[in-house]
Amino acid sequence: MIYDIDEVKLPEVIRDGLVSRGYVKLTPPQYDALRRGLLNFKNVVVIAPTASGKTLIAEVALVNAYLNGGMGIYTSPLKALAYEKFIELKFWEHYGLRVGISTGDFDEVGESLGRYDIVVTTYERLDSLLRHKPSWLRRVKTLVIDELHYVNDVERGPIIEVIGARALMLGIQVVGLSATVGSPQKLSKWLRAELVLSDWRPVRLIEGYYDRSSNSLVFLNGRVEHVSSRDPIEHIVVKAMKENYQVLIFKQSRRLTESLARKLAKVVYKYLSFSDRVELGRLARRLSEESSSKLEVESLKPLIMNGVAYHHAGLSLAARRVIEDGFRAKLIKVVAATPTLAAGINVPARRVLIYTARYSRSGYDRITVTEYKQMAGRAGRPQYDPYGEAIIMDLDEDEVKRYLRGDLEEVISKLRIERALRIHVLATIASGYARTVNDVAKFFSNTLLAIDYSERSIVKNIRNVVKTLYSIGMLRSIGDEIVPTELGDVVSKLYIDPVSATRVINLMYEVSEAPTIYYLHTLTLTPDFARVRVGSVRRGLEDEALMLADEGKIPPPPYSEVEYELWLRGFKVAKVLQEWISEVSEDSIYEKYGIAPGDLMNIVETGTWLAYAASKVCQVVNLDKHSRMFMILSKRIEYGVEEDLLDLVRVKGIGRVRARTLANAGIRTVKDLLKTPKYKLINLKGFGEKLVEQIIEEAKKLYARS
Repeated sequence: MIYDIDEVKLPEVIRDGLVSRGYVKLTPPQYDALRRGLLNFKNVVVIAPTASGKTLIAEVALVNAYLNGGMGIYTSPLKALAYEKFIELKFWEHYGLRVGISTGDFDEVGESLGRYDIVVTTYERLDSLLRHKPSWLRRVKTLVIDELHYVNDVERGPIIEVIGARALMLGIQVVGLSATVGSPQKLSKWLRAELVLSDWRPVRLIEGYYDRSSNSLVFLNGRVEHVSSRDPIEHIVVKAMKENYQVLIFKQSRRLTESLARKLAKVVYKYLSFSDRVELGRLARRLSEESSSKLEVESLKPLIMNGVAYHHAGLSLAARRVIEDGFRAKLIKVVAATPTLAAGINVPARRVLIYTARYSRSGYDRITVTEYKQMAGRAGRPQYDPYGEAIIMDLDEDEVKRYLRGDLEEVISKLRIERALRIHVLATIASGYARTVNDVAKFFSNTLLAIDYSERSIVKNIRNVVKTLYSIGMLRSIGDEIVPTELGDVVSKLYIDPVSATRVINLMYEVSEAPTIYYLHTLTLTPDFARVRVGSVRRGLEDEALMLADEGKIPPPPYSEVEYELWLRGFKVAKVLQEWISEVSEDSIYEKYGIAPGDLMNIVETGTWLAYAASKVCQVVNLDKHSRMFMILSKRIEYGVEEDLLDLVRVKGIGRVRARTLANAGIRTVKDLLKTPKYKLINLKGFGEKLVEQIIEEAKKLYARS
């Protein structure tokens, strides 16, 4: 049932804003959230399918906070998702609100964000802001936690828990949103929230599976579709092309998505119209202009021109945006993707094909029911499709019941995991939220952990973690109180694992001076680098690592087999970083080390931050020489350059390639750049008149500030 917008009393600004965008009706989840006290600052957890209107609920809550003299914060797991919501929320600037976004710089207090009425963040950035306690925090009235099901994630789950706990302690309204989550009653109990549970969808979802024995698609509504060829995917794609709708296929590895996309390109191309081919050609040219990798362009461009693409975390951000935009515009007809595409980005399709098999380091397994539901939720495009179909492709009738009729997995707190607990116990003490073990336990009583485990168990674990933090110099006692040491305070604000800091300190104490590779390997041996994907380590690389270790040029290998594998893995990442800062081309790095653009981006971002953090940590313990080296390395990793280019790359518009071109022409500093005649710059490779003018203006601003 759809409700007229005037059936609820909305503030005039909110009503006018919604109506101006065509929202004259409210969906059941929207109506229920309002009826249960959304505008009265009651905590609300909304569990409803994709495209059921959860974003509007978030907007109403955030604008309502502003109208009541406060601020609103929207937080999500991914930078891409945060940016997407930031663009949507900027609509409210027409009504006098100021909307800002902050997704990085974890040691930045964020005081300047106080000039905004709505702030968009990632989970990690918000956790960092709450640790710093900026003065505007007292103005925050509403916190929207999107994709709340991530509370079940090992990495992000604990962060959501402490964000929620701080909001509860500060009396901030919490609005949790998710399409799929197990045990929603438990989450609403944790957040002391009204629960809005809805299965309403704007587009009907029909679930089914491919029955290999009868070579047909069997749907839960009783319909059976005979497959007209030996290849069910080809049949599905051909049918989609003839009936003019899109297909999204979820495979569980990058390699499989790429090979499938290449196979289907030959099928889809035959059905493209002349106008499709023209527009796809433009989309492919956009990829060529925006992606910095020739290898990526060479792989994707012919597929895009044929109306097909693959999508996974190994792609550059530029490539992902081109593909997502092309799919939303109905130019790209078929996308083969890993589950990264199901994580909140708005890209639905009429038919979604799902493969449940998954390969991981531990071997072969199956996706969870929750993951299946997240993917199935992408079926059906509002305003375009009369219904959506989610089809499981790799299970028989008996096995498929688990996904089509089974319950979602229960959400279990991940905050009890040792790494998560030591990070957040230190942060709780360093941020002044607690001064004793009992205070810490009281803080954690506001987390999901307190619902899943007994108070006695939690206190015992907290005591053990506090003891560990004492032993590694992060905490100390003043009378009966526990307080952070200078090191502990810095580590908490830097947003790194205390063990990462300890590892850096211990390894740098071992040497008075060291080659660059030693510093890089030290960074990659920390727990904070463990999440970065690097692939397998080749034999030649292992031999090089052992040789360098014998010469004392990198940290020595450990005795434990597990630790040894991590040491080798760390060496591979260190070599990638070494080549990056030596100005080796990106494509050469991809080919040599078997990584993708997205992987390199993650390695560079992580390396930049950890090198900066290591510099600050070394400064605290008087390792001043190493501190300076790490700070220089942080800048070199950020820009991918040798040290002599660090002044030039500060200028917006000058990247690693242009900076080297300038240096080779004898222009090595911002001052040199400003003294160089414009005609000489224009004649350099990669420089045009418009670009030169922009660069000179940016250089003038920099020089004036120095």
